[in-house]
Amino acid sequence: MPDFTVHSLLETPSVTVRDVYCDGTCRHKSGEECTSKTHLVFPYRGTYLRHVGESQAVAESNQVLLFNAGQGYQVSHPVQGGDASLVLALDEALLRELAPKTLTRDKDTFTFRQQQLGIDPRAQALVALLRHSLRENVAERLEAESLSLTLAQRSLGSRTTHTAGANAGRQRLADRTKLILASDLSRSVSRRFI
Repeated sequence: MPDFTVHSLLETPSVTVRDVYCDGTCRHKSGEECTSKTHLVFPYRGTYLRHVGESQAVAESNQVLLFNAGQGYQVSHPVQGGDASLVLALDEALLRELAPKTLTRDKDTFTFRQQQLGIDPRAQALVALLRHSLRENVAERLEAESLSLTLAQRSLGSRTTHTAGANAGRQRLADRTKLILASDLSRSVSRRFI
């Protein structure tokens, strides 16, 4: 029985959009996986960890995860409940045009320097609008493609994204705190944690 379900929502020569649901039953690191194409992954429900080498990223709704083509990664689900993400795969020429040079490596093959970026509330709203429009069949193909490119541009644009400014130790502490809070949303947070 598959651990995840993929719904194809849009496929054009310039962009592919998929809605991916994961049961999140595997609490430990999965086997290594990789994608054949670079993806922008927008988690919109649940929480999981993405591991690339020694680094990890907490996948949550205020982030876009950057999956480089051919780069190995693992996933773990320390929080029960599964997750869901909207996944965009753009034509590489478009991606090169939209992504600022500061986010990419200087190589023949297109790769991002980091595995996640923070996104603003407007980009989060675009994720919800794009997903709803495609799932309910209320967006025409050209409109959905335009909305997808707007989401990619907003998420990668230098004025609207932010990378974690903390050192590695502080980032791990922040990630642990996110996981603790996500694991028990009914937990009362006392002032000593703030």
